[in-house]
Amino acid sequence: MANALEAASLVMIPSGYEDGTLGSLKPTDGTGDFTFSRGSNISATRINEQGYIEKGYENLLTYSNTFSDATWGKSSVSVTSGQSGYDGTNDASLLEATSTTAARLQRSTGATGVATLSFFGKAGTTDWVRLNGGNSSVWFDLSNGTIGTLQSYNLIDYSIDSVSGAGGWYRCVIVTDAPSFFRIYPANSDGGVAIIGDSIYIQDAMLNQGLVAYPYIETTTAPVAGGILEDEPRIDFSDGCGHLLLEPSRTNLIPYSEYNFASTNGTIDYNNALSPEGYTNAIKFTSTGTAPHIRIGANQSVSNATISAFVKYGNKQWVQFMLSSVNTLYANFDIQNGVVGDTGASTSNAKIEDYGNGWYRISATFSYIGSTSARIYLVADGSANWASPSSVSGDYIYTYGWQAEQDTTYPTSYIPTYGVSQTRLADKTDRGSNLAYTGNYTLFMEFEYSDSSFQILNQNVATNHNLLIQNDDTYFTFRSTGAQVNFLNTFDWSANSGNNIKMAFYKQGINAKMFVNGTEYTPTTNTLSTGDEVLDWRYLNFSITAGRQEQLKVKQLVEFQTALSDSECIALTTI
Repeated sequence: MANALEAASLVMIPSGYEDGTLGSLKPTDGTGDFTFSRGSNISATRINEQGYIEKGYENLLTYSNTFSDATWGKSSVSVTSGQSGYDGTNDASLLEATSTTAARLQRSTGATGVATLSFFGKAGTTDWVRLNGGNSSVWFDLSNGTIGTLQSYNLIDYSIDSVSGAGGWYRCVIVTDAPSFFRIYPANSDGGVAIIGDSIYIQDAMLNQGLVAYPYIETTTAPVAGGILEDEPRIDFSDGCGHLLLEPSRTNLIPYSEYNFASTNGTIDYNNALSPEGYTNAIKFTSTGTAPHIRIGANQSVSNATISAFVKYGNKQWVQFMLSSVNTLYANFDIQNGVVGDTGASTSNAKIEDYGNGWYRISATFSYIGSTSARIYLVADGSANWASPSSVSGDYIYTYGWQAEQDTTYPTSYIPTYGVSQTRLADKTDRGSNLAYTGNYTLFMEFEYSDSSFQILNQNVATNHNLLIQNDDTYFTFRSTGAQVNFLNTFDWSANSGNNIKMAFYKQGINAKMFVNGTEYTPTTNTLSTGDEVLDWRYLNFSITAGRQEQLKVKQLVEFQTALSDSECIALTTI
């Protein structure tokens, strides 16, 4: 392989990347780099190097640490910047009461859906601070990191965490639904207000969607995003090593994927346990009676949808995923051992995937058209049908991250939602045409894909330059400027959906061969008539016709300006 790579004209192994660009290892002058576009800073996720789901998120507060700016209203307080902060800078501010009349620093947020407010604080002449999100307030003791009085209307969660090594600094957090304000009040006592001269130190305020406070991001005139950005290539580590995750556009129809659930004969405890994200934003669902279940809070219009959710064993081994109350729309899962149990007649593609730390993602495709609610029951065993889920009081599981994708047959990566449905646009790559060349060549790819026909490499015209797989027809085709090479009923693509594939295709004059996982295949149809077709592969997994873009996990892509020998191709593609 090493010798072969030395002869390559392009080598792309997902590693170096930045927002909008995936770099190739060869050539080194940037001419082989892929540009990326996708859209939306909060709809895409990946599995990071630590094995956790990584999201995109935003600090929605402008001037998040410029408290003297006019966007922050001052009511009976003064703000003095240039104070020593928790991070070793002089970017903190002193907030001091100048009157006893509701002394506070404030601003409107316009936030909708579940959101988290946070700031860093330190005791000054007083120990107490009140953080208010409109209809929810919490008093925090900045001298010892304890929580005081709660005013809980839409309050979901709250916390105060010491900043290690920062000398008395804490991060104060409240989670609430649709916070209309962000207000910080110095206070003279728990549940009280400030008197003249009461002061605290503050730094780095943040408002982000979701149930937890994400790492702080500085803003000035506009919100700023962190985590997975809209045009960032997703180097995904779901199999332990990095691959480029390319997916079609999908929509999560469930408006609240982590919150606003309903239950029958059970209790819901939000932010109870570490989720697959690595944050404490998973739900604990506990049975209180017969046929307990947790469900999305409102019916959703779905059509032949694939439903998925993350679940973790508590003390109940079996759960049942059900769509509506129809006796054919269910699937049972053993979430202690990762096994699919009984499924209904109108349910297909039931799947359970290990996400580590005891978490599984369960999914199934339901043949149903209408408005309904997805739900998870605690059941007796894997053979229990839809009508007989049974449990005893005290049985419990954990869950997180629900998703409904319409007119699909498999789940794509998690799309978080915070009050409305969310669409992740397709991952689009474009290498440009500057590496085009004529003559003999070899293309090598290592990848994994998940479903039926799609272009794995193409130009932007359906009749020019594409490699197409149709696993439902056990079909592979190579097309270049109108000439085609077809391999029909050779390698069984359908049977290998979801498996690792190493594939090489070479053109030598008017001859062509394909090698897949160490096996050589000759064409069933070959209309090559010249040795001078131009090699001009611009896109990876780019849809140029309907239904021709599915999930693709690219591990490496190599181009050679020569036809490698059969033995070299076999060595390259042997698993």
